[in-house]
Amino acid sequence: MIPSQFRVKTVDDFIGPARKQADFISKLISQARENDRAPIKLIILGKPGIGKSELAEHFVREAGGNKWNSHKYNGTQFKIDDSEDLSHSCHYTNLHGDYGIIRIEEVDKVPTVAQVRLLTLLDDLPDGNAFVCTSNCGVHDLEERFQRRFVVMQLVAPKDYEIERFLIDRFTLAPQSARQIATFCCGNVGQALMDATLALASA
Repeated sequence: MIPSQFRVKTVDDFIGPARKQADFISKLISQARENDRAPIKLIILGKPGIGKSELAEHFVREAGGNKWNSHKYNGTQFKIDDSEDLSHSCHYTNLHGDYGIIRIEEVDKVPTVAQVRLLTLLDDLPDGNAFVCTSNCGVHDLEERFQRRFVVMQLVAPKDYEIERFLIDRFTLAPQSARQIATFCCGNVGQALMDATLALASA
């Protein structure tokens, strides 16, 4: 497999702290499902390239997401009309899985007027709905009224040695190359995978 095309499929595919967080997500959804499909609201925060989007994908998989029951947005494109549409649709019974799923990447980029409408949607979220957001912001950079409506997950980057071991084990990268890549990627797993692809191509 080409490293840059690697995609997480199980909890064990995550590196470092993200693996523990993936396990937490699995348990969170399992508990909510057992509690009459209680609504789930999760926001994942952290620097670029450390696994936020992969954790959001894991959330969607664990909640039984598919093309029929999932809505995915980028915060820069999310409008108040989207909030209104979601507010109506989330009250319908989902026929294609346990949960209807709403996912917003870069939620901090959602325009203010749409954010305000989103807060009401979150307060009134019915059973059988799961909401996951990601942001490059730190927890203190988000408005308090936004924070308190979510389970907040602050993701930190994996250690150099964790990335190094991952590159060696998964892609049989030479230890010296793996160590160099892990050192200079500064915890950015996405960048490490791109650098590993280049290293293998030039070997």
